[in-house]
Amino acid sequence: MIFLDSFLRMEDKMDDSNSKDGKITAYAHWVIRWRFLVLFISIAIALAVASGGKNLSFSTDYRVFFSKTNPFLEAYENMQKVYTKSDTVLIVLAPQDGNVFSNSFLSALEQLTLDSWQIPHSFRVDSITNFQHIRADGDELIVEDLISNVSQLTAEQLEAIKGIALNEPLLLNQLITTKTNVTGVAISVRLPDDDQESQLAVSNIAAHVRELKAKFQETYPGIDVYLTGSLLLANAFPEISQRDMSTLIPLMYLIILLMMGFILRSFSATFATSIVIIFSTMTAMGAGGWMGVKLNAVSASVPTIVLTLAVADSIHILLSMLRFMREGQTRNEALIESLRINFMPVVLTSITTSIGFLGLNFSDAPPFHDLGNMTAIGVMAALFYSLMLLPALMSMLPIKVGPLKSKRFSMETLAEWVITYNTRILYGTATLVVLLTAMIPRLTLNDNFIEYFDKGFAFRDDSDFTLENLTGIYTIEFSLGSGEPSGINDPAYMKKVDEFSTWLREQPEVLNVNVLSDTIKRLNKSMNADDPSFYKLPEQRELTAQYLLLYEMSLPLGLDLNNQINVDKSATRVIATLDNLPTARLQEMKSRFETWLRQNAPSSMFVEGTSMAMMFTYITRTNARGLIKGTAISLFFITLTLIVTLRSVKFGLLSIIPNVIPIVLAYGVWSLVNGEVGIATATIGTITLGIVVDDTVHFLSKYLRARQEQGLQTEDAIRYAFSFVGSAMLATTVILTIGFGILSQSLFKMNSQMGILTMITIIIALIIDFLFFPAILIKLSAKKE
Repeated sequence: MIFLDSFLRMEDKMDDSNSKDGKITAYAHWVIRWRFLVLFISIAIALAVASGGKNLSFSTDYRVFFSKTNPFLEAYENMQKVYTKSDTVLIVLAPQDGNVFSNSFLSALEQLTLDSWQIPHSFRVDSITNFQHIRADGDELIVEDLISNVSQLTAEQLEAIKGIALNEPLLLNQLITTKTNVTGVAISVRLPDDDQESQLAVSNIAAHVRELKAKFQETYPGIDVYLTGSLLLANAFPEISQRDMSTLIPLMYLIILLMMGFILRSFSATFATSIVIIFSTMTAMGAGGWMGVKLNAVSASVPTIVLTLAVADSIHILLSMLRFMREGQTRNEALIESLRINFMPVVLTSITTSIGFLGLNFSDAPPFHDLGNMTAIGVMAALFYSLMLLPALMSMLPIKVGPLKSKRFSMETLAEWVITYNTRILYGTATLVVLLTAMIPRLTLNDNFIEYFDKGFAFRDDSDFTLENLTGIYTIEFSLGSGEPSGINDPAYMKKVDEFSTWLREQPEVLNVNVLSDTIKRLNKSMNADDPSFYKLPEQRELTAQYLLLYEMSLPLGLDLNNQINVDKSATRVIATLDNLPTARLQEMKSRFETWLRQNAPSSMFVEGTSMAMMFTYITRTNARGLIKGTAISLFFITLTLIVTLRSVKFGLLSIIPNVIPIVLAYGVWSLVNGEVGIATATIGTITLGIVVDDTVHFLSKYLRARQEQGLQTEDAIRYAFSFVGSAMLATTVILTIGFGILSQSLFKMNSQMGILTMITIIIALIIDFLFFPAILIKLSAKKE
């Protein structure tokens, strides 16, 4: 009852006040009076929301980067439905003596091939030892392992096997190369349909494969082993996320606390701020758990971003409070006055920052939706705790401040310099904007999902070795339809398939082509006494059907043709393994392949190429389109919010300049230092828009307060703004820069590049707000006068 009565009296006091400041002052008195209750409520809310963290889990599915309606994902999943649905593990072996075709190495390879069948959920294992070699023995067709009884093979037999392997199109540049110094074992695994079971299966398979590698290397120390494949890619995402969270977040907390201690020079203020950022982070992650978010390599950066952003509100409130205390006010008087002058700017910056991050919902990649939503919640939580918990704590904790110190360089000095040289600053900055904007067209869209992981991360290093020494990681697949059941037996159809595969092998990007026509030609040759002149397609439909039936009946369990032929035998799958190429080359190549089919094959055979690589190839382009829209909408709502809150169309629209220019300049700088935009760097405009507006709001609010409350002229109002908010702007920029600088140390390229470019944008934003924006205010004011 006492609390309710006090609250009603506060309402009466607010109603009696004719200004926002009066209401804010009344609110501050209320928080201080009921600080213990406010503390209890804040803790209760934080713990209640944070309890949702128990629902958080890491996703091992790389498909999370694509929306359910993504056409490239739909095409890939349709291919998986038609043919054998699978993910792959590729174990690459490199004998240290450089000779794959030796008895000792082949014996080890044969054993590893057998052991690989024990990998959970595996249904197919391919290596050069169990490759199904076709040969004739009189009138009999023999289909058998290419290599068996390894210990008894003579040097001549090994040389013959080597010749067969190097002349086999299905093996060359896939499981063997002409150097014969590296080979591999390809394991196909079928994951459960249930998401939770699938995630558990990925972890179990990865653990089993690593254990298999360790045992193999212990038994055969002379053979180096490398692990790659789509399944290990899926496992790499949560693995790198957990590694980042275990290293970057503790480092971030430590550095933030040290910085806060240095800036505030008060244990109590630093402690109170640490509580705010911890509670804000807990709230953001807990809310994600209640929303059913599955963490991934992108959304795992939420704690780092939130704890960085959560500091800003506290910095502005506490620095103002400490300043007022040094000027002679009591603790509570200083706290109330600080809330009075910072309340609206803090609310406004939190809203605009949240709007910016919510713009990530226009991204085509769902992980960025989670990043945006959880960060927006964290920012609003930081606002709540900064205006409730922080004042309550600061009214309870003992705090001492030293006397005002004179500094050789102060914000007042900077203000005088800007006022004196405003014309030079204005034109100099405008020139720089033009020059760097001209650099932006040099940027190219490019992504490489292997390079999402930093060098030094096992999956990246092993994949790089595979790309350089054995085969490609990227593929493109085509399901070529015949237009009728059993149509693959039609000689005309198979001839066109063979023409397409021959043309594919002539393309510079293609390392290997897996196609059914090669098998049929081998069958035709073997059924004609291994006569090389019969290495061609049969001319009769019935003959092709008979050969395929005979071959399928001869294949051992697990090595059937389901990965090449659909159920009703109306289509076959052609898989081209590709070199490591940039996105632009992959897109051009895909278009070229499809053009050949469109121009040279029947309409029933035309289909767009698909694969996991093709999905990632187009993700940057589709993502960028959505984010351009998201950034524009966020800018509109941020500007509208500023117009309404500042009650000035002029200054609301004017704020667009210091909010947009840093983003433009940052991309200009990025074009010079990197030159490529990937899926993560495409989000920077949306992410930083809400962040860079903070300094503009704080500077502009103090400028307008000086003009409206104190009746100061433009130059004096600028001096006032620098004096009251300059140090806080500098402090928050330093902390934000350090925070995103730590994020740039992530082993995950999406996060590291996002951290670097955000850091560049924030630094540029401070320079613009300190130099260019005041110069504009002076010029506009002079023109008006």
